Amino acid sequence: MIFSHSPNFLVYIFYASLWLLSYPSISSAESEIKNLLNKLDSHYYYPQKEGLTSLVADLLWEQQDTSSEQIKFFKKPDFQFKGKLKNHSYEKRIINSARNSNLSGAEKTEHINVLNNYLDVFLPNTLYEKFSNYEGQIKYQSKKSLVMNLREKASTRNTKNYELFVDTKKWRITKLRIRQKPEPISIEGNFFYAHRGGQWVVAETLSKFTFNDQTYNEKTKYTYKTLQNFWLVHKIKQTVRQGDHLIRSYRIQLNDYKVNLEN
Repeated sequence: MIFSHSPNFLVYIFYASLWLLSYPSISSAESEIKNLLNKLDSHYYYPQKEGLTSLVADLLWEQQDTSSEQIKFFKKPDFQFKGKLKNHSYEKRIINSARNSNLSGAEKTEHINVLNNYLDVFLPNTLYEKFSNYEGQIKYQSKKSLVMNLREKASTRNTKNYELFVDTKKWRITKLRIRQKPEPISIEGNFFYAHRGGQWVVAETLSKFTFNDQTYNEKTKYTYKTLQNFWLVHKIKQTVRQGDHLIRSYRIQLNDYKVNLEN
């Protein structure tokens, strides 16, 4: 499942609920959370579970000119995305294109830092992998839904707490809330889905966050294409607004895929 957080505030966000009056023991709670994450993962589409071991693709992207009254996009430098499965998890990176010979080292680094925020979008980790260093408990449960709280086992300067709101009829996460120490302190939003390969993929996310006392809304849409029986993220359209004012808009596209190369 797509699940990322970035300085661009590309986030996939879920809502939270009330605490139960009583909890199971920590050991039984952790076991239950792991089982729930595995069950959710079984309903999401992951190309690695279908045999994808490596992926190379050209990365093209554009940014909207927010100073223009008309809708105009200007082309950003091309890069490549590379992902390779190692020890059941993808190693992912953005690499420079030979067409960027006119860019300085600082410019390349700046662009790559932005694009690094999308690594987990291009090839998502499983929820079980994402939360392998988290512990949690179920906060609320009914016949059709549950809410779980997840917190990092080791407290760090950038500690994050997640609250996941799960639809247990369709077994997918519908809402999320993230609490963290650096700004934005609170991020929340919603997920919308499509079926690909008989399982769920994220089709759209809507998120809301506050930064420097200003509230922002982010909308991201994802389209997929099939290649050699793998469903892969093909296009991303993302906008960030403050009220009616457009702050930022990107269009990102992966082309010329090469899958399961030997080297």
